Amino acid sequence: MNKPIEKALPLAAIMTSVAALVTVLVINPSTSTHSQDKSQLANLASKIERLEKRFASLSTDSRLSDGTNVLTTDNNGSNSGADLATLEARQSRLEQKLQNYGIFERFEEHEKLIKESYQAAIDPERAAKERFEALKILREEGRIDQAVVDSMMDLWDQSLDDDKIGPYHRWTLMENLRGTNDPRFRDNVLSMLQQEPGAKMTGQAIATLEPMLPDPAVQEWLTHLSSNGQEPKIRDYAANVLQNAEAGNK
Repeated sequence: MNKPIEKALPLAAIMTSVAALVTVLVINPSTSTHSQDKSQLANLASKIERLEKRFASLSTDSRLSDGTNVLTTDNNGSNSGADLATLEARQSRLEQKLQNYGIFERFEEHEKLIKESYQAAIDPERAAKERFEALKILREEGRIDQAVVDSMMDLWDQSLDDDKIGPYHRWTLMENLRGTNDPRFRDNVLSMLQQEPGAKMTGQAIATLEPMLPDPAVQEWLTHLSSNGQEPKIRDYAANVLQNAEAGNK
């Protein structure tokens, strides 16, 4: 990927529903439900109905709702629409709607973007800016793994040689790797704190370290900051983080 990474698709709500829809649609009733009992068919029918309603609610286009997606209930309380032929017909309608509106294509494009972002993030030949953009996408998608973290820690090491842009890079890394419990990442943040980077950067470091509790090294540093921080707001912040962590462990 030589061109800049495109912004993630602004269709989070519809993509969430599509992921669920695809999960249902790949289970072809004609080949996988013949051996299911009535309760299982009813459960599948109910799931399809919920997805149909969710899909329709995401668009103002009335064509997305044809009035045939609502299950009826007979006098025994069972779903009369939960038969194989009905499920196959409803599946076909859903597939056609998704196809007509390019949802499958958008889903594929989104997955392609994530894969390209992953490759960009771990590629040492890419510019730091491009790798940070890729990291942000991976964070939003929950796709950060150990290889990505290791690659980003190499960027952290490189940032130490640049007094001008280095602090910004370290800030960006803390922002996007927050929640990552990695020893190298922890040690880099703690080492930065030893240099007394200023209140703003220290506050970012505290927020980054908080998810790593009850790590002893993190606990020790936050305790230190709660008593010896540069400013009252830093001391209070560190003390509150420690107090909340202690309360959560009770």
